[in-house]
Parts: sequence; structure tokens; C-alpha cells
Amino acid sequence: MRKLLILAAALTLTACGSKTEVSTESQESGVTKVETKTNIDGVKTHAAMELTHYAVRAALGQNPNTAAYVTIKNTGTTDDRLVSAACDCADTVELHSMKMDGDKMMMAPLPDGLVIKAGETVELKPGGNHIMLLGLKTRPEDGQTQSVTLTFEKAGSVTVEMPVSNAPLSDAHSGH
Repeated sequence: MRKLLILAAALTLTACGSKTEVSTESQESGVTKVETKTNIDGVKTHAAMELTHYAVRAALGQNPNTAAYVTIKNTGTTDDRLVSAACDCADTVELHSMKMDGDKMMMAPLPDGLVIKAGETVELKPGGNHIMLLGLKTRPEDGQTQSVTLTFEKAGSVTVEMPVSNAPLSDAHSGH
């Protein structure tokens, strides 16, 4: 009877829409197994990194570039660093800062990446730090998804299926 109750509980959790992806990595090479989970609300957890509010801006007009955004929360006890990002839709992908210089908005690459301190949240968003997709090979269109791989210094790499939107990070695009 107890086994039946455990099985019923497991099936109920599965029916709730929570899915788990596990990447298996060799224990023999000294690399530990990293678990990646995506819950029904679109929150993706990879190692100690919780990823939400992810989106790619649809390519506008003939602009050869666009941007991607994500909110990263470090739920761990040690600092980590987002060191790079990649997307097959672009020739080059860079992490960028955005700041005001007088009345001009200035954008610059972040070659050393972005530190995500333990317990803190970093937002990559329009008008702020972001992921720049340069030299588009394919043009992301509203309603599509793009696979964007984020690489962390300690947590490793994780690929996120980001929705493409004309208005990324509006209330309707919170990582679902």
C-alpha cells in the first residue's frame, strides 16, 4: 500500500507540469553531476543559478543585431560569474553593459563577464546590462524561440529556450 501511495504522489507531481532535465557528467573526471530543472512557471534552475524573465528581442527592420535578456539569481553560497553566452542565430554574442554618459546611452562589451554574488540577483534587461546578438544569421521573429547558451565560471553551461518578442520582458513574457 505504501508503494502505491508513493507512486500516486509521483504521478501527481508529474501531472502538475514540473519537468526535470538532468545532465549526466562523468564522476571519474572529477566533474560533479549538475542538475537542471524547469518548473511550470518557466523558472530554470541550473546548479545554484535560478534563471527567470528570459527573452530575445525580435529583429527590427534591417538591423543586423538584437539582444537577449535574463534575470539570474545565485541561490548558492559562493559567488559565480556569467562568462559568456552563445546563440546559433548570431555570428558573435557578447555580454554588454549599458550606462548613461551625459545625455547619451553608451554600450560596451563586458569581456570579464558579470559577477553574480551569492544570494544576489543580476538583471540583464532593456536599458541595462544585456546579451548582444551581433551579425544575425537568422532573424528572430515574434512568437519564435531561440536557444541561448549561458556559460558560468562555476555552474557550467545551460541552454535556455528563450521566447522571441517585439516587447521582451513585458508582463506577458516572464520566462514562460
